[in-house]
Amino acid sequence: MIKNLHEVIPEVSEGVRGGNGTVAAHKLLDLFPGSAIKSVGVVRLEPGASVGDHVHQGDEDFYYCISGAGVVVDNGIEHPFTPGTLQISRSGESQAIRNTSEMELVFLGALVTTVEI
Repeated sequence: MIKNLHEVIPEVSEGVRGGNGTVAAHKLLDLFPGSAIKSVGVVRLEPGASVGDHVHQGDEDFYYCISGAGVVVDNGIEHPFTPGTLQISRSGESQAIRNTSEMELVFLGALVTTVEI
């Protein structure tokens, strides 16, 4: 399977998970049957926008910063989120993110089913 970001129409949402502002998600993969990978996408937060705090159960999520600057909240603790930063939430953990800059915050996100070994 090959997907090109520039060919994906973004889904634009307001108030994602109780957050503020506009979030645009370019879903490169969404709910692929039979795969542990639930979704992969590039997410864009406008200045001041956020994704509210939420807990993952039975899945894991990661955010990888591509450009911009913000704050990622990992299990209630705030951390700077700048290019090259990776944040991972395991099953039972929480995360949130907000754009604290005056430019768009762009990150790669992926959601996968928790696999017990």
